[in-house]
Amino acid sequence: MGTSYAQSVRNAIDPSDPQRSVHAVKQTVINELRETDSRVSVKSTEYFNHTFAPDLILRWPQDSSTRRVFLRTDPDPVYLAQDLDIAGSPDSIFFSLAPSERAERPRADNPLHSAALSSGTLLTDADGLQEFIEFRRAAPVVSLASSAILQGGRGLVQRPEAIAVARGISDGFAAAQVLDVPTTQSATQVIGEIFDDVRRARLTRFLHAVWVGSGGDAANFPATADVAGPLDDEALAFLLNLDEITDDTFWRRLGRGISLERLSSLVINQPSSNLQRLVSNNLDVLHAKLCRIVLSQPQLWDEQAGLGWAIDRGMLALQGDRFTAFLAGRREDLNVRPEEFDGISVGELVERAVRHRISVAQLELSTSRRTLTYGSDRVEDVAHDEELTDFAEVLGPTARVNAAIASLPGARNLRCEFNSLTGHGRTAAKFPIVELLYTALALMLDLAEDERDEISAFLSLRTFSRLEDSAYLFESEDLLE
Repeated sequence: MGTSYAQSVRNAIDPSDPQRSVHAVKQTVINELRETDSRVSVKSTEYFNHTFAPDLILRWPQDSSTRRVFLRTDPDPVYLAQDLDIAGSPDSIFFSLAPSERAERPRADNPLHSAALSSGTLLTDADGLQEFIEFRRAAPVVSLASSAILQGGRGLVQRPEAIAVARGISDGFAAAQVLDVPTTQSATQVIGEIFDDVRRARLTRFLHAVWVGSGGDAANFPATADVAGPLDDEALAFLLNLDEITDDTFWRRLGRGISLERLSSLVINQPSSNLQRLVSNNLDVLHAKLCRIVLSQPQLWDEQAGLGWAIDRGMLALQGDRFTAFLAGRREDLNVRPEEFDGISVGELVERAVRHRISVAQLELSTSRRTLTYGSDRVEDVAHDEELTDFAEVLGPTARVNAAIASLPGARNLRCEFNSLTGHGRTAAKFPIVELLYTALALMLDLAEDERDEISAFLSLRTFSRLEDSAYLFESEDLLE
């Protein structure tokens, strides 16, 4: 480890130039705050070491709450207690610039800790926050605590307490995965003491979700606090950013209540192995209305080739080597412009439909002068009609198919528009994303045999009982014969 923030604060103090010293000290503290929580926005005021005017103001995106940071040059507990009486409140953080000289006794008996707890104030220093930063490097799950400590930490949290909290979160996460009651309970107790109600509930729900996802009974989760409510987006994103969790049963349990819209709103590091597992194990509960295919899209990450899930531009997407298929639950959520293409010939459409066993109920064709519709009143598959072949010959080689209506299991129709490579449900219809993706890709792209096999394998291996009735969509032809 290089120079600590505590040492940097001491190095910034220059008695010969007080104004420069104040600026340097503030900037060092700001740097540490930002490393503790990358989402925090820090504003410096014109004050320094003032009795009741804060030195810094902390804000977070999509959160109206703020916290005021009071920098303190004297670590004397007597003076700090007096400051707590004057300016202590749930939106206050007292940051000691000098190392404290604490008596070696239990924190529960420390009057300064009790005073900070009763007012909801966080009392910390450079060494305390540094512990969260260091622990997070070894155990990324500690990021949840390092973020929460600035937003909702309270009480005395210097180096020993920071170690206890960081270790408690890290050990609690590991314990919840193996249903270790004592260690999980200890983690919930640490969370309950250090954090305010909002952060306590959020962190406890996180451990609860891991407990249930690991096969634990929700009623037996070892916490006295109420854990009702879903895992919030911040905690879910942190979970997806962790090192890969290879337990597919865990991801299936965790993802049963997750919607496409919620998943698409997450901001995560790419590539994410955990995102691959979460999506792949919950395809039967993820539904979309639209799919738009963009060709020759640059890779979202350079290292990974082949098919994979990504979150891009606020949408869940399936990315291949030469396409990206974006999914959306509503048209207004489709945040990518369509490319413009000519339609395809009738022969090409029939060949794709037959090869992939897709039933086509209706076609929309155009020539240089006319637009025509060809379909069946009984919603039959028209791709095998001899009359369609004769009709195409009459129209001539310039006739193009602009759109086709594909019939999916359950009497649902998917409109595939070849001019924009967009597939969407008619009216309010939504589809399991497995069905939507396969049908849209197979009908609107000229897939090579290896591409077809790769997509079929990628989607079919990740289907579950609810999709078994439509499994024929994802099997290669030689398996059907």
